[in-house]
Amino acid sequence: MTHRDQELETSTSISSTTVIQSLSTHVSYHPTVVTSQSALQLQPVCIGHSLDASADGTIVTVILSFALGLVIWSSFALVRPHYRQLYAAREWFPQQDLRAKRLSSSISSFLFPPVPLVPSIPTDASNMGRSATTDAELFPSDEQLTQRVLSVSLLVVIGWAIVGLGGALPLYLVSIPCLAQSSGAGQYSGVFSTLQDLSLLRLLPLLDNGNAPISVLTTLREVVNGTDETSKARLRIIILTLLTIFLSTLPALGIVLWEFNRLIAFRSQWLEIRCGGKEMGWLSAKKAPGFSNWGEKRIKDHLSKLGLGSLLERESRRSGNRFRHTTRQSPSYSSASQSSESSGSDVDVQGLFSVCDTRNIVPLIAERDEVLHNLEVAETKYISSFMLATPDPSIAELEIGPQSSTEKKPERPYISRPRALIGSPHHQRPRRHNPAHAHSSFAPTSFVAPSQYYKLRGLRNMDGGRLRDGSSTHISLTDSIHQRIVGFRFQEGNRDSTVLNHMPLGNRVEIERDDMVRPSSPEPIPDPRHHGPNHTSHSMSENSRTTATDYVTVESSMPRNESMDAEWVDLLREVDFGGSPIAGPSKIVEKPPQHVEMPPARPRPGRVETPLSDRRETFPLRNKGQHIPPEAIPPPHLRLQPQQPFVRPTSGLNYDDLGAVYTEINEWRSRLKTINGQISDAQQDCYEDIAEGTRIKGWIMIGRGLRHLPGVEIIEGRAKEDIRWGVLQNEHTSLHSIAMWTVILVITLLLMAGMTAASSLALGTAPDISHYLPFFQSLSLHDGVASGISTTLAPAVAVAVFVTIAVSIISWTTRWTRSASVSAVQFLTLKIICTILTFAVAIWIIAVGALVFAMEAFSDGVELTKTIATGSVYTGAFALLIVVIVAVIVPGLLLLQPFRLWAVLRSEKYAFTPRERFRAVYPRFYNLPYASGACVVGMVFASGFSLIFPLVGPAVVTLLFLSLVAHRFLVGYVYVHTLSQTGGLAQIWLLKGLASILMLQPLLLGLILLSRRLWIEGGILSGFSLVILLVVELFTASKTRTRSSRSLEPATQESLKAFSETARPSSHTDASDESLGNLSSPRRTRGSIASVLEMMSLTLAVIPPASRHRGPLPLPTETLDDLTATERAARTHPDAPPRLPVLPFADHAEEMTGIFYAPELLAPQPIVWLPNDSAGVARSEAEDLQKYHDIRVTLDVRAQDDVFPLRRRLTARSTRSKP
Repeated sequence: MTHRDQELETSTSISSTTVIQSLSTHVSYHPTVVTSQSALQLQPVCIGHSLDASADGTIVTVILSFALGLVIWSSFALVRPHYRQLYAAREWFPQQDLRAKRLSSSISSFLFPPVPLVPSIPTDASNMGRSATTDAELFPSDEQLTQRVLSVSLLVVIGWAIVGLGGALPLYLVSIPCLAQSSGAGQYSGVFSTLQDLSLLRLLPLLDNGNAPISVLTTLREVVNGTDETSKARLRIIILTLLTIFLSTLPALGIVLWEFNRLIAFRSQWLEIRCGGKEMGWLSAKKAPGFSNWGEKRIKDHLSKLGLGSLLERESRRSGNRFRHTTRQSPSYSSASQSSESSGSDVDVQGLFSVCDTRNIVPLIAERDEVLHNLEVAETKYISSFMLATPDPSIAELEIGPQSSTEKKPERPYISRPRALIGSPHHQRPRRHNPAHAHSSFAPTSFVAPSQYYKLRGLRNMDGGRLRDGSSTHISLTDSIHQRIVGFRFQEGNRDSTVLNHMPLGNRVEIERDDMVRPSSPEPIPDPRHHGPNHTSHSMSENSRTTATDYVTVESSMPRNESMDAEWVDLLREVDFGGSPIAGPSKIVEKPPQHVEMPPARPRPGRVETPLSDRRETFPLRNKGQHIPPEAIPPPHLRLQPQQPFVRPTSGLNYDDLGAVYTEINEWRSRLKTINGQISDAQQDCYEDIAEGTRIKGWIMIGRGLRHLPGVEIIEGRAKEDIRWGVLQNEHTSLHSIAMWTVILVITLLLMAGMTAASSLALGTAPDISHYLPFFQSLSLHDGVASGISTTLAPAVAVAVFVTIAVSIISWTTRWTRSASVSAVQFLTLKIICTILTFAVAIWIIAVGALVFAMEAFSDGVELTKTIATGSVYTGAFALLIVVIVAVIVPGLLLLQPFRLWAVLRSEKYAFTPRERFRAVYPRFYNLPYASGACVVGMVFASGFSLIFPLVGPAVVTLLFLSLVAHRFLVGYVYVHTLSQTGGLAQIWLLKGLASILMLQPLLLGLILLSRRLWIEGGILSGFSLVILLVVELFTASKTRTRSSRSLEPATQESLKAFSETARPSSHTDASDESLGNLSSPRRTRGSIASVLEMMSLTLAVIPPASRHRGPLPLPTETLDDLTATERAARTHPDAPPRLPVLPFADHAEEMTGIFYAPELLAPQPIVWLPNDSAGVARSEAEDLQKYHDIRVTLDVRAQDDVFPLRRRLTARSTRSKP
C-alpha cells in the first residue's frame, strides 16, 4: 500500500461522520436530525421487498376501478337486448337505406358489430349521388372521423408504451439502487413511494452524485455493493434522449401529420363535391342597416346588378312556371342541379331568404301544440274504449283473473269483467316538447304537414268575406225564423267557424214551444250506437236530406217485429265488415228516405235470476239453454264462432259513458280548427312583411364565396338543423358574451382550486409535506390501506367529479354565444373544454404537484429548480391514478348511459299517445366534448409521462382502446345524425392539438435535465420541443389557409365594396333610395290565400324546388320531426318491420327542404297521430276526421299489415267478387 492510499484510508476513517453527513446533504436534500418525531416516521422500502401506503392505495384503486368498470360493461351487455329504443336507434330511426344491420341479442355481440373499427376514407368520389348509401360510404360522418382520431391516438400511445416499457424502464431499473437506498426518509416525515422506483426519479440521484465531493462518491460505491454506476448515468441519459427524439416523438409526429393531411384532403373533397362549393351564411340586419325597409325582391335585384347574384333573377322568372308544373318526378340525388348553373364567379349569391319577426305566431304555435296534444289524448281514450269481441267466449278475449287458494276452481274458463270505458288511467305528466332540431324559433314545437294540405277546405260559411249558412239546400221560412231571433242581439253562429271569436256574439239561445227564448243546450252528442264522435250533426242532417244515409249499426239492421230489450244490443245479427276479421272504418249504406226511422223502444222483459255478477258472461244474447257439461265445451282457441268478430265497448252493457269522451273530442277538435285559421292569418302578415322589408331580423344566403361578403357569418353545418333560429330572432348582445366568459373564467378558477387540493392530497405521504401542511400529519405517520386510499383513490375520484361538473356547466354556458350556427357553438365548446382540460387540469396538476413538493426548498432557498423538477416527476403517479379511474368506467358509462336510460323508461311509462312515445324515445346526437374529454386528458398525461413514468402508457392505451370499442358501437347503432355534418372540422382541430402536445414530453424531460446542469442533453430536448411546435403551426396553417379577399378579381372586389357601402351607408345616403324601398312592395289586400306555398308564390315569387331534384345545399340530416314528417315518424317504432313500402308522396319536410324561412312561417295544419288497433276503431276515426272536418290523420305502424290496409282490403274484395 502506497503512502497516498494510506493517507486516503486514514482520512476516510476519521471523517466517517462527515461523509454520512455530506451524503445526506447531497442525496436527501436535508441534514439528518434525530428527534422524537423522526423516530416515529415511516421507513422507506424498495420495490419488490414490501409495499407502502401509496402502493396499497394504488392496488386498491386499480382493483376497484376495474371491478366497477366490469360491472358497468356487464350491465350494459345484459340490458342492451331489452331496450332497442335506446341501444339500437340506428336500426329503426333513420331511413331504411341507412339503417344498421340487426344485431343479435347475445351478450357479447356489441363487441363485434358489423361496422368497421376504423372507417376508411375513399379517395375516389366519382360515384357520388347514386344513392344515399353510396354517399354515406364516400363521405364518412363527423362521428366516424372521430373514430379515426381515436385510432391514431391509440397507435401513437401504443408506440410510446412500447418504448417506455421496453426502452426507458430498463434504464431506470438495471443496476440502479432504489430510492430507499439512495434517498432515504424525509427530514420530518414522509417517504418516497415505491412506485417512484419505476420512474426517472430512480436515476436522478446518480446525476446529483456526479457533482458531489469524492467522499460522497465513495460512500455511494459502498451502497451499490462496490460497483460504480455513477459514470454510467450520463450514458443512460444520452440513450433516453435518443429514445425520446427518434423513437417516441418523431414517429408520433409523422403519424399525426399524415392523418391531418388526409383529413384536409377529405374536407376539400367534401366541400367541392358534397357541398358543390357552396356556403351558407347569415347577415344580420344590425350589420347591414342600409337594407332596412328593403323588400326581399329589391335586395335580390341589387345583388344581381352588382354581379353578386347570377341565379337570383332567373329564379324569380322560373318560379311561376315551376309552380304550375308540380308533377312528382323520379327520385334523383344529383348534387349538381343548381351548381351547374353557376356563373363561376368567386362570390355568387344563389339564394336569399329574409328572416322576419315571428313573435306574434309563437304563442299561437304553443297553444296549438297543447290543443293537438289534448285532442290526441281524447281520441286515444275513445279508441281504447272499444275491443274486438266474438259471439262466444274465445281466446281473443280470455283474461285469467286472480284465483284464491281456497276458492273452488270454476268449471268454465274465467272471463273477467270489462275494464273501465276510458281505458287505463292516464297520468297527467308534463307535455314533452318536440326534440327535433330547427323545428321552431321560440316555441317548443311547431306543426308542419305536407304542402298539399295547406289549402283551407270546407269553408261553407264564408262567401266573399260575408257569413252565410253552411247548408247548400233551400231553407224554409219557418226554419229561418227559428234560426234567427228578430229583435234580439243574440244570434247563433257556427262554433267551428274561424271567425266566431271575431264577432260580437252572445250565448246560444233557442225558441221553445211556448215561444220563450231560453239558452240553448250544447251541441247534441251523436248517438254512439249510430255515429262516431267526429260525425257532426250538420253532416247527419245534410245526409238525411240529400241521400238519406245512416251508419250500419246493430239496431238499424234489426227486424221491426223482433221483440228485444232496448238496453241490450243484438250482437248475433250479421254485420258486414268487408269480409275481414278486423273491423274496418265506418260504413254508410244507402237507404230510401221513407225507411229511415228508428225501431221503437220496447219494454224490458221481467228479470230472471242470474248468477253472480262477477261470474256473469258479459256477452249479450248468448245461448243460455240447458246446462252443458264442462267436458263438452271446447277450449276457447278451438271454438267455432257462429259469426265473425265484432266491436263492442269495453263497458259491455251501455254507451252512456262515451258522452264525456265525445265532449272532449268535440271541444279540442273545434279549438284546433279555430287556431289553424289564426295561424294562417299570422303567417300571411309575416309574408307581407318580408315582401315590404319591415320587421326583418336578417337574411340567410346560399351561394359561393359568402365569407367574402362584409358582415356575413358562415354556417358551417349548411343545413336547417344547424341554424339557431332563436338566436336569429333575439340576437345576443355583448352582455351575453361578457356573462359567458365571466362564468367560464370563474368555473376555471374553481376547477384549478379543486385540482390544487387534489394534488396536495395526493402528495400527503411525500417527504416533509406534512411538516408544512400539518393536516396531512396523520397520513404521513401511518402506513396502512386507509392512508393509501386517502392519497390515491380519494384525490383521483375528486378530480373526476370536479371535471365532470365543470364540463357540464361550461357546455351549458356556451349557449349564450352570439353565433347563429349550432356547429359553431359545439366547436367553441370543444375548444374551450379541451383547452381547460389540457391546461387547467393536466398541466396544472403537474405544476401544482411540483410546487407543493418543493415547499421545503422554497422555505430554505436551496436547490429550488432541482426540487421542482423532482416534484414534477413525482406527480406522474397521480396522473397514473387519474387515468386508471377513467380508463374502464368512462367508456362503460358512454355505452350504458344510465341517466338517459332512466329518462327514456320514465317517459315511456307516462306516454299515452303515439306522439308522446315517439318523443320519449327520440335518439340523441353525438356530443364530442363529453365523449372525448377523458381521452384528451389521457393523451396529455401520456405525452408528458410515457417515458418519464412508463406505467402511464399502458393505462392510456386501455382508455383509448375501450373508448374506440365504445365509439364503434355508439356511432354504428346508437347515435343518430340529427345534426348536420361539418366535413371533419372539429376532428382536424383535434389532430392539430394532438400534434402540438407532442412537445410536452421532450420539453418536460429537457427541463428536468437542465435542472441537473446537463446543458447539452437538456438544451437539445428543449430546443427540439420548440421546433416541433413551430413545424406543427406552419404545416397546419399552410394546409388550412383560405383564400383572402385580396386575391379575388378586381371586378369582384369592386362589387364587394359597393355592397359594403350599401349595407353600411354613410350619413350622405340619398333619401330617394329609401323612398324607393318603401314603394317597391306595395301593401297587398288580404285575400283567400289557402296555403303556405301560395303565400310564398304570390307574395314573394318563391317556390321550393322539387323534393327529389334539389341542389347540394342544404345537407341532408336524419332529423325526423313528428310534426313535419308525421307519416315517416309513424313508421319509426322500434317494433315495426325493418322494411316497409316507400311512401307514395313527399311530406312537407321534404318539399320545404330548400326553403330557409323561419319554421313558424312554414308551419301548416298539423297531422293528428292516432294509435292503431285491431278492432279498426282508429281507422274509422281517421276517415271521419278527414271526411267531416278536413283534419289529416295518420295511424301508428307496428306491423306490415298496417301500411296499406284499405288497398289490400279492396283488392281482396274485388278478387272475391270475380266468378
